[in-house]
Amino acid sequence: MDQLPPKQKEVLEAIIHFIAENGYPPTIQQLCDRCGVTSTSTIHYHLTALRKKNYIHWNESERRAITVREDLMTKKGKLPVLGVIAAGLPLQTMTDTVDSLDLSEDLCPVGCYVLRVKGESMIEDHIMDGDLVLVNPKASVKDGDVVVALVEGETATLKRLYREKGHVRLQPANSAMDPIIVKDVEVQGKVEAVIRRVK
Repeated sequence: MDQLPPKQKEVLEAIIHFIAENGYPPTIQQLCDRCGVTSTSTIHYHLTALRKKNYIHWNESERRAITVREDLMTKKGKLPVLGVIAAGLPLQTMTDTVDSLDLSEDLCPVGCYVLRVKGESMIEDHIMDGDLVLVNPKASVKDGDVVVALVEGETATLKRLYREKGHVRLQPANSAMDPIIVKDVEVQGKVEAVIRRVK
């Protein structure tokens, strides 16, 4: 990464920081805003160069289709805490101070990350406000799994996923709350573990 030209390094760092703050990749316009660039073609140029150098994967025909090479996002045995995930109503963004958490390497498949839970919609699954959840974006997901779901491309929530006829049900584990019914969701990852820091 240090061998990159300054502008390419700036764009790459902007992508990494955006993912760290939000839990999903930026749009081209959001990269323009982050880098203080007015022309989207300039960002396209740098993304193309980064893709050729194998720092990112990028499909320019899709929105939010930038992924960073895994070793740049995760250190062995140390996972990034990428932000806050709503266990309640979906959050517009997942924002928090970027942190990291040292875990046993057995718990840390490459590419995993950690989110801090906000809300009480999963309390009957013993996922409490303030807990940390270990998210595996590569895990296969079946009905009933607890997932990080991106709703309408913008809002993220932590729920149990059920694919039903004509829609997807995002089910809270709190009998006082109603499920979220949507046509489709983008699953960002499966929750593999819940971590609670004991004071």
